[in-house]
Amino acid sequence: MTPQDRIAELEDALKETERRLQELKAELDKAHDLVRRQDEHARACAEMIEAWKAAFEMKLRDDGVWVWNESVVAGERWHDRYVDLVHKWNRNVADFNSTMVRRRNVGRPLAATDAQRQTVIKLRTAGKSLRAIAKQTSLGLTTVRTILDQRDRRDRSSVKHLELIRQDMVEERTWQSQKRGRRRLPRRINAVRQQGGELRKEAKGLK
Repeated sequence: MTPQDRIAELEDALKETERRLQELKAELDKAHDLVRRQDEHARACAEMIEAWKAAFEMKLRDDGVWVWNESVVAGERWHDRYVDLVHKWNRNVADFNSTMVRRRNVGRPLAATDAQRQTVIKLRTAGKSLRAIAKQTSLGLTTVRTILDQRDRRDRSSVKHLELIRQDMVEERTWQSQKRGRRRLPRRINAVRQQGGELRKEAKGLK
């Protein structure tokens, strides 16, 4: 190999090295830009968490963990008491319906006296048909049917009332789901804050 050939070979190698250096520099610039944007995102997350803590008045415990303030905790305690009362009520619904509810029907008043109501019930208990009861008491067939339905809590007004009570269960499931989320949120906030701080330190070391 002549000196000229050797020089040409070295010049080509130098050009290839310079090209590779330019590629590495471009990749490094992209990495620095990514680190910068990740650092900005981590800072934005930290600022948002600080806004959450301020909005919900979270408190810092002695062990460095952020928790809900007393008003949130007290609200959950009152809700737990409400749920406990509901459960106690539900355990006594059957006894309540067999006494007080049957004495106080829900819906519009019927065109029948208390004596007529009692007569309708007695005749039905004795096995009389609805038409026979209506004829004997001079009441309309619809009125007779409604009196018996109210006795068994099967009239439309009573059924509608029970549906409104069942609707509360949907709200209760929603509350319980939100409650689980509230319980997890402080731990997530602490974990995100710690991770964000570690990432920022690591990012500074790469600059």
